[in-house]
Amino acid sequence: MQLPKNPFVVLDTETTGFVPKVNRVIEYAHMVFRDGEQVDEYDELVSVPVDIPDVVQIITRIRPDALTGKKPFEEHQSAIEKGIGDDTIIVGQNIMFDIRMLKGEGLDLSDRPWIDTSMLASLVFPELESYSLGYVSRVLELNHAPVHRALGDVRATMELLGKCWERLLELPQDMVMDIKATMNKSSEGYTKLFDALPTGNATSRPAWIQMPTPKKFPGMTRTVPLHKPAVGIVDMIEESLDPMMLQSIIDAAAKDTSTVHWVAVKNLTTMAKRLQLSDEVRVLQPPFLLLDAEAADTLRAKKSYSADEATLVTKLDWYEPKVFEDAPIHGEERSVWNGKLTCTETSKTYTDQFTNLPSVILLDHRQLLAFVADPEHAAHGALNSDAHIIIDDASMLEDTANKAYGHYCSLNDLRAAASDHEGLTKFTDLLQIWLEKTRNEQDVRFLAHSDLTAPDADALRSLLSGLLEDTTLPPQTHKHLEAAMRSIEEEALTRITWIETRQDGNQYMHSVPESVAELMKEDLYDKYPVTMLVPPKNAQLLQEAVHRSAKIALNTAVQRVQDPIEISFPEEMRGSTIVSDPPDGKTIVLAGSRRVIEEYFVKYTEDLEARGITLICQSFSGGVNRMQAEFLAAAEPAVWVLTPWTFEGISLPPGTVDHLIIDALPFDNPSQPVFSKRAEHFDNAFIGYSMPRLLQRLFRLLRTYRRIAKGSAHVTVIDNRIKEKRYGKGVQNFMEMCCEKLSEDTAVKKPASDFPENWQMNLF
Repeated sequence: MQLPKNPFVVLDTETTGFVPKVNRVIEYAHMVFRDGEQVDEYDELVSVPVDIPDVVQIITRIRPDALTGKKPFEEHQSAIEKGIGDDTIIVGQNIMFDIRMLKGEGLDLSDRPWIDTSMLASLVFPELESYSLGYVSRVLELNHAPVHRALGDVRATMELLGKCWERLLELPQDMVMDIKATMNKSSEGYTKLFDALPTGNATSRPAWIQMPTPKKFPGMTRTVPLHKPAVGIVDMIEESLDPMMLQSIIDAAAKDTSTVHWVAVKNLTTMAKRLQLSDEVRVLQPPFLLLDAEAADTLRAKKSYSADEATLVTKLDWYEPKVFEDAPIHGEERSVWNGKLTCTETSKTYTDQFTNLPSVILLDHRQLLAFVADPEHAAHGALNSDAHIIIDDASMLEDTANKAYGHYCSLNDLRAAASDHEGLTKFTDLLQIWLEKTRNEQDVRFLAHSDLTAPDADALRSLLSGLLEDTTLPPQTHKHLEAAMRSIEEEALTRITWIETRQDGNQYMHSVPESVAELMKEDLYDKYPVTMLVPPKNAQLLQEAVHRSAKIALNTAVQRVQDPIEISFPEEMRGSTIVSDPPDGKTIVLAGSRRVIEEYFVKYTEDLEARGITLICQSFSGGVNRMQAEFLAAAEPAVWVLTPWTFEGISLPPGTVDHLIIDALPFDNPSQPVFSKRAEHFDNAFIGYSMPRLLQRLFRLLRTYRRIAKGSAHVTVIDNRIKEKRYGKGVQNFMEMCCEKLSEDTAVKKPASDFPENWQMNLF
């Protein structure tokens, strides 16, 4: 293995948590290299005056008694500093975390040159599904032992650096010169590393500089008739679990050249990868996913780059992305993309999409609602009353409408844009202070009159007014600033407005209308022919998406076709039994809360690992991409425990999962800000609002599973409420109905208007 000739030290820490000074370093290790050879190694456990959380004990296998008699960090510091030396580059996986934690212990390395191997790997291994050390070690066959121990992580990180360096050595001379020029404008660590990169002998781009091709479903053979309703009537098609149903509708729309069909989906990126799309279909990318060419040129022209800017500029040159998914964008590069590179609704790259339209436009819900709500939008010239709007996954329309009609501001995205802007930096600093003061240690807090009339809120609004007039700021930054203003203006009290701090530490401001049904009626249903795909028996249960006064008709021409799913409701089975003794194959368990997931993780990880069984747990096994990647790479049997809400958004390939276990019925959290406020609109919120949303979510879970299941799909529901609660039988009947075999001659027997208003009351 070849390594850079630079003097460098690879280091890692194990800690009790993620907050410097509050959480402590319990293990430290490093390896020192000079001229490509190891010259020193250091590995020590560290005593701490705090408890080690159970989760950390499971991850690291470091128990409290292992620290008995060990020295505190300050007694190691001198030896560590001597070992690191004065001329080395600090190298690590997500190294800034370790640097911050060490600074909390009194060892300040923040002014030293550094290299993040996670970011480096994302540059030269675009084919990887994740850049977590565990996944990368498995796929690239790195020496990663022991896992989640400081010295084991250091060994794997060193080998990852070597793998990255070997790929960089494959670059031809012109690319080497280009990346040297870019990195010389960057942070000192990347400058030194790439200065040491020799001029290559290759004459062409290496084959690895390309994004992988996603796996798609096979093409459709079945055709369906497609009906365009009259304006003012919402035509509803009851969905099946057949993953190709939308494909058949798009194929039918593509053949109908008499109109333009606007097909709105919940997750555009995932759906576009999954479907077979002809030349008669145009994927209409939202502006925040599109690269603005002028913004990219502006970024390239900067005299100096942050490390994230430098790697992102390199990826723009190597991978030539037109949309976000076209390049392996990783880590804080996302914030740079969001803050400095995306299009706006007025960008030429974006508006050019509305010219010379084919028969079908594929877009997401949020874009569609933005179009119809804004008469000045560029889409209005193309989207007229002659068009046909088809809304897939309409049971999600309320949630996406919240985003389309709401306002959203990310503090991280503002900070990324503020890196070289004094005024914006001042505002983000003051905003963070106000957010921390206002939330009062609450993760979610509704804003009150006193919050918005306080002097510090006035000061924020004053700064915002000036920034909104600053034409030098990127358009996407203006959108976040506008959202911030809408969240702290006094009129925000007429909407559902709250601030939020998430587990990753990022902070957000949200402001959402009290109700979206009336808005969508005025903007959408009263102006355009609309067809909606809805779960069976739910035509009249979309109260917050389809206004009660809307005229509804069931379209029985599109037949519901699917293979059956075997579903069972055992009384004695428990989720803990499934996790502790999983069946053969790959199993997904949907748990009702993160507390339950943590319990499973702490109780069963060690035993399962000893038996060669992989257990992946949400919040404890990384982000969604990492969990998906590790689940795909894991040997069987393997178990993935996650929440139903996260499961809805996964994008595993077909034929991946053997079993789906629903451990708890996925009711909305009563404390969720929008749900809790909307529930107040109902006389009986449980029957009128909570239960319909439960049925719709259960249908979406079953459909997600059908898309990724192996041939013999099986679902097990083990929530005792199915047998113990009055509503349980109705839930069971609904799920069994969704899973039954359907054929071409299956037809809806009743129009929606014939369903009694209290249908859901009869069901439950």
